[in-house]
Amino acid sequence: MTLTAGVVRAMGSIRPFAPDDIPAVVALRRKAFQHSAHPTAEALSDYLEEVFFRNPWRDAALGSLVYVDAQGRIVGFLGVVPRQATFQGQPIRVAVGTQLMVDRDARGLASFELMKAFLSGPQDLAFSDVANDLSRRMWEALGGGPSLLQSLHWTQPLRRGRFYTGLLAQRLRVRGLGWGLRPLSWAVDALAGGWASAHGLEEVPLTPTLMAAHLPELLGHVKLRPRYDEGSLRWLLDHLVTTGRRGELHRVAVRSADGALAGWYAYFDNADGVGQVVQVAARRDRSGDVLHCLFHHAWRQRLVALAGRVEPGLLSALGASGALLSRDGPWVLVQSRRPEVLAAVHRGDAFLSRLDGEWWMSF
Repeated sequence: MTLTAGVVRAMGSIRPFAPDDIPAVVALRRKAFQHSAHPTAEALSDYLEEVFFRNPWRDAALGSLVYVDAQGRIVGFLGVVPRQATFQGQPIRVAVGTQLMVDRDARGLASFELMKAFLSGPQDLAFSDVANDLSRRMWEALGGGPSLLQSLHWTQPLRRGRFYTGLLAQRLRVRGLGWGLRPLSWAVDALAGGWASAHGLEEVPLTPTLMAAHLPELLGHVKLRPRYDEGSLRWLLDHLVTTGRRGELHRVAVRSADGALAGWYAYFDNADGVGQVVQVAARRDRSGDVLHCLFHHAWRQRLVALAGRVEPGLLSALGASGALLSRDGPWVLVQSRRPEVLAAVHRGDAFLSRLDGEWWMSF
């Protein structure tokens, strides 16, 4: 949001985040959070500059914000990354909020005022997809709130013996139980067999060119969807694997025998055995086939399970595959002054994947 003179508050002011503010924000983050994906202050500084000042969707009206106290110190920050989307075929502006942080001595007022300034911006839709309960309550106080359907998470067991014995050991908190049951769980998985390959479908590499060209036809039935171009997708996918902490990224497109594109998927092959799904896009009548290909691919990578965030168009196919649904992860939060945009999100007529929010960022 453009705030040329700063928005004056009782104990300080809010102004746009500038490149010269990066050292102060890095220091604030290292004070506010124990963990970072970047080992040094210099590496984190470079990442902040890349994400907030060099991203391909830069928009002067949708910039990040800092809260400055009466002494001129930066004591609060809220990152904003603009994204492009379409609603009923027309372009709209999406603002993704991330990394709300405030010095412990300035908490309360500064957090609320930063969020209020962000949600008062000119965007058509404000969006956050890794929010905690405190952020949810703040959004609700300011007229936003959760998308309950897209705040659900799914888990698909691929090796049920190992998955359920691991779950049992975790819940009972019995030391060594997982290892003790390992021979039995492996035997159960061997008897059960694996995911068969999908008949008549071919898997090919998923490229930014393919994604940008074919997303509109795959999701033409969805009222609210991202607007992709090859350059921004290439930047985004490069940064998706910047730190390597999530494992190897697999990107696969699925074609039918006649060459028609059925859809695609992208997921991380995580070392702990549970892969994280970034995005699944499919034609309305092919979602089950694309998911089947995803599960077979992940099973061949020796994963125990896959996990992802619910996309409404996949619910029926996920139910048919026996996926488990839960509401124990972060919230997806939305806010808009356009009732028709919010209505589309809440009734499931929107495609907002992990690739389109803040989940992919690695601070």
